[in-house]
Amino acid sequence: MVDKVSPPARAESQSVRRRAIWYAPAQISRVVIVTVALLLFGSTAGVASSDESTPASEPSTTPESSTTQAPPSTATPSGNSGGATEEERERVDAAKAKNAKELDVADADLSEVTAALATLQEKIEAQKIEVEIAKKRVTQAQAVVEGMQAELTEFEAEVAVLEAGVEQQALQAFKDVDLGPTVFVSQDPNRAIRMDNLLAKATRSDIDFVATLAAANEDLKDRRIRAGIAVEAAAELQREQERRLATLRDDQDAQARVAADAERRLDHLLAERAAIAALGEELEPDPATAPGADTDPATDTSAEDDLVDELNKVPPPPPPEEDPAPPAQVGNADMREAGKGIVVHSDIVDDVRRLLSAADAAGVDLAGGGYRDPEAQIATRRNNCGTSNYAIYEMPASQCSPPTARPGTSMHEQGKAIDFTYNGSLIRSRSGAGWEWLRANADQYGLCNLPSEPWHWSTNCR
Repeated sequence: MVDKVSPPARAESQSVRRRAIWYAPAQISRVVIVTVALLLFGSTAGVASSDESTPASEPSTTPESSTTQAPPSTATPSGNSGGATEEERERVDAAKAKNAKELDVADADLSEVTAALATLQEKIEAQKIEVEIAKKRVTQAQAVVEGMQAELTEFEAEVAVLEAGVEQQALQAFKDVDLGPTVFVSQDPNRAIRMDNLLAKATRSDIDFVATLAAANEDLKDRRIRAGIAVEAAAELQREQERRLATLRDDQDAQARVAADAERRLDHLLAERAAIAALGEELEPDPATAPGADTDPATDTSAEDDLVDELNKVPPPPPPEEDPAPPAQVGNADMREAGKGIVVHSDIVDDVRRLLSAADAAGVDLAGGGYRDPEAQIATRRNNCGTSNYAIYEMPASQCSPPTARPGTSMHEQGKAIDFTYNGSLIRSRSGAGWEWLRANADQYGLCNLPSEPWHWSTNCR
């Protein structure tokens, strides 16, 4: 190896060696010998110790020739290289998701409910992919860190061997020569010259050794820095994965809430369809529901079908470990005849009687259907959903085949809802004498309308 010590430095080291020979005590210890060697060759302990607080770096033979895998990037996946366009798309998607989460499912159109569920489902599916990608990146980064730390440990051991070699070589240079008890205090020029030559030889040898050690320590320092960068990159990827997972879980919770509201809405729609059928009419599409007009909610089921399809994409709530007991049902004994074929709960029968009398006095012929016995619905659920109490009373309507409302969810089954007819026909639009009279007067008798169904009036607007 080429001696990298400059001439001035070599002259200075030779001067130090001469002073050590001429003035050192006769019985020099091993510690003193090592100390002299370190003074002559330059301490490497400080280099190693000063790096202990330096962030670890990627282990490699040299910084340029490292073959260790670089840590994965912490950048998030982007579907569009155009920054502004991508940001705008993300803003639009975020706004759509926010609107979907905040939708008033009870009053919204079925198409809006279905669209909200679809928006949340699309967002959740995309997030699942992002979480999986983030998980793989974390795994890769952790593998890189483990490999770098293993190489770093191995290289630190090699540096320790080099440090020990410097000490051992210095000791060996003095050990192999019989210097005599007074060699360091002798005024014999010949002996002084012999020791000077010997120490010079050791010095030249150790300068090469130390140069190797110094280069190794520089490499070690670089490895520690690069390993530290890899550790921080892996930690950031881990944090990013946790953030994405938390967002996914929040959106899944929001989806579950919207789906639960949609299931209640579906329960009502299905029960309402059965209640309308119980009026004994063969419902025909309203003449106003011609091509290009709004769909008649009393006869059209396509919106319900679309909603059921979307609900089936949402993971249903898990059934209870034990089959629940049947809920208490409102009994027939609490029902009263209000007139014109309308049966309602005893709590509201007087109000309904007064409403019908007031309508007759105004020349408005109102009639309809009220209470619906839940036993018929229980029998239908048993046939369409299953025989366990959970299947009959609690399983979401969309999980049945065909979809079937849960017993007890309809206000008709509580005797506190009425589907009104005017002149013998269901009130299917927000126009005409029957609708106008109810809109102006029903609240005086404790009834309000469900916005999506002109014919349906109840004590809670549901």
